[in-house]
Amino acid sequence: MHSKLKGDIGELIVAAELLQRGWHIAFPYGENLKYDLIVEKDNLIQRIQVKAVFPRNGTLRINCRSSNNWSVVSYEVKDFECLAAVDLSTKKVYFIPSKKMKRNMVTLRLTEPLNTQNKKINFAKNFIKFPN
Repeated sequence: MHSKLKGDIGELIVAAELLQRGWHIAFPYGENLKYDLIVEKDNLIQRIQVKAVFPRNGTLRINCRSSNNWSVVSYEVKDFECLAAVDLSTKKVYFIPSKKMKRNMVTLRLTEPLNTQNKKINFAKNFIKFPN
């Protein structure tokens, strides 16, 4: 699947999920912003960057950057309030506060690790609520 189509599908899944939760949705015009959606509810406005991914080895690996034919730009905490990760295999949405971005990647674990380690692991089940 082409990455642009994958992103478009992800944006619509996130918008539908938030509409069902009572949020108002706006789609910014143009491709040069560092966020994909603007949502509003009860005088709270949030900018959301959407990433649509397929799981691999029990995890979702979400790139915290944007790339095109000319450049790669890493996101910063100030660019948006929330990173919404869409698992394209299940259509589930996970809402990650931008302050959780430590590097160019955020990893969400979908399954328990085989070694039962729990420290410093971002379990996907902890990122279902919006806003976090």
